[in-house]
Parts: sequence; structure tokens; C-alpha cells
Amino acid sequence: MNRKILRRIKHVALLLILFALMVVAATRAQAEDDASHWPSRPVKFIVAYAPGGGTDIIARVVAQKLSSVFGQPFIVENRPGASGMIGAQAVTHADPDGYTFIVAAPGEIVLDPYLMSEPSYDPLKQLAPVTQLGWTPMVLAAHPSFEASTTADLVKLGRAQTVDFSTTGIGSPHHLTGEYINKTQSTHLNHVPYRGAAPAIADAVSGTVKLTISGMPPVVSFFGSHLLKPIAVTSKQRTTAFADIPALAETPGFEDFDFTTWWGILAPAGTPRAIVDKLAQASAAALADPAVKAVLNAQAAEAVGSKPDEFRVFMQAEAAKYHRIVELTGVTLK
Repeated sequence: MNRKILRRIKHVALLLILFALMVVAATRAQAEDDASHWPSRPVKFIVAYAPGGGTDIIARVVAQKLSSVFGQPFIVENRPGASGMIGAQAVTHADPDGYTFIVAAPGEIVLDPYLMSEPSYDPLKQLAPVTQLGWTPMVLAAHPSFEASTTADLVKLGRAQTVDFSTTGIGSPHHLTGEYINKTQSTHLNHVPYRGAAPAIADAVSGTVKLTISGMPPVVSFFGSHLLKPIAVTSKQRTTAFADIPALAETPGFEDFDFTTWWGILAPAGTPRAIVDKLAQASAAALADPAVKAVLNAQAAEAVGSKPDEFRVFMQAEAAKYHRIVELTGVTLK
């Protein structure tokens, strides 16, 4: 090949590279322009659980603040069922245009892939992390007439007889908590699943199922009215807001017990990063607002407001943890 042809090839290659760089620059500029005008219409926050649960409470207080910040409605839409998978799958199939997000909990993000033999979606690939909103311990709470009032009492009772407990659904972190207790303490806690926290707690308040494992937000009001009694929180240490409720880890045999639930905003994969970053920043600012923080604190929830990449690392660690727990307990979703 002569030098003239080589020069032409290099010239064409250089032009192609320059063209590609121009396309990338134009695409980036368009994305930034789209983000600067976002949102220009209502934004949908899908919650994969029934109204009244912890995820729903957090989603609504953040959505209300974001609506006032952006001047566009942030609408919470509840799509409960299948331990959160129905709502999550809807978001994986949504247009990645920045107008549909999920306010998620661990179940549909870091649990379901390990509970299903053939999961219908891959949340870590099909959903893009925006921000972790906050976290809270779960709590074992019971009807006032329930025979056990302490962790030690519950273990003794659960070894002697079958004890029903309600949760938000099969495969939820609350369910895994009960099964983990069974596995490590040789108890006979029988899981009674519901479609969300509100109905699960309602039956505990009525005494239909006298024990529930729940996130803190939907049950704290029942503690104040003495319609439910707290037995223990599932985090390693007691919470600041409810320091009188003991941690499970304080009881011998539970020293390594540390289960929490958390909430985060995720977008369909492919949503422009500029929009993701803009929402993450606005959400972090919303969580710092005293009024929003007061609502979270009243529910024993700690605000986070992480960056997208930080949230991704956190989710990967949570997925690894729950993978181990699923293998230990043998819980599956058929």
C-alpha cells in the first residue's frame, strides 16, 4: 500500500473520530438542555406496596416537597403485589424519559432476584440508582394481649408452640427476618403474608394475627396509643427516636442480628444521567428540609440523600447480604 493511500485512510479515520466526538458532544448538550427544562410535566413515583406503609409514607412526604421545589406535581401511584415485583417491573418497562421512577424498598431491588428461579427482571441492570432516601430498623410488634413482651419471651413461646406473624408479603425483608429467627433460634414462627404493611398491621391491631414484623413508620402511632406493644427493633443498636425499645442484638443468641429496611429512588435504565443527578440533588435538599426531616424522625427513619454512585455501591452490598440469607433460610418465591 503506497503512502498516498495510507494518508487518505488516516485522513478518513480522523474525520470519523471528529464526527463521533461531535455526535457525543451534541448528545451531551441535548441531554443537559433536556435536564435544564426538566420536569416540564407531572412526574410519577411508583410505590410497589399498598398505601399507608413505610415506603408509601416516605414517598409521599418527599414527593410533596419536590412538587413545591419544581412547580410540577410529583404523583405517587401505588401498584402493590408479588412482594413489590409488579411495581418494579412496571418501571423497568417505562420510558427512560425522566417522568417515571420507583420509590423502592429492599424487597423488589435486592431480594427478588435471589428468591425467584427465573426472575422476570434484573433490578441492578434495568434500574438506575438515583438516591437512597433513608433507612429505619424493622420492629417486632404485638397486640397487647400477646403472651410475649420481650425477645427472650418470644423465643421461649416460639419454641413451645407455633406463633403466627404478619408481614408485607412473601420474600420481604420482614419475612426473611422471621425465617432467620426460626433458623437461628429453632422457633416456630409461621408467616402470614399480606399485600402491604397497612393490612398486615391492621390485623395485628385487631388481634387477628397478634405478632407483626414491620418497618417503623407505619406502626409508631400505634405504640403511642398502646394498640400495639413493641418487642424489639432489628437494627444492631437502639434507635435515637425510640431509645426505650430494645434491639434484638441485646438478647443472647442475637448478637450479630442487624436487619434494616431502606428506601430509594430508582429510574428506568437509560434515563439521562443529567436528570438523574438533578433529581438526586433535589431529593437530598428535600431530605435536609426541617419539615421533611421531622416527618422522618417521627417515624424513626434516618435521612440519607446519597449520590447515584454511592447508592449503587450500597445496593450491591445489600444484594450480597440478602443472597446469603436467602440461601440460609431457603425462602423462595414460586
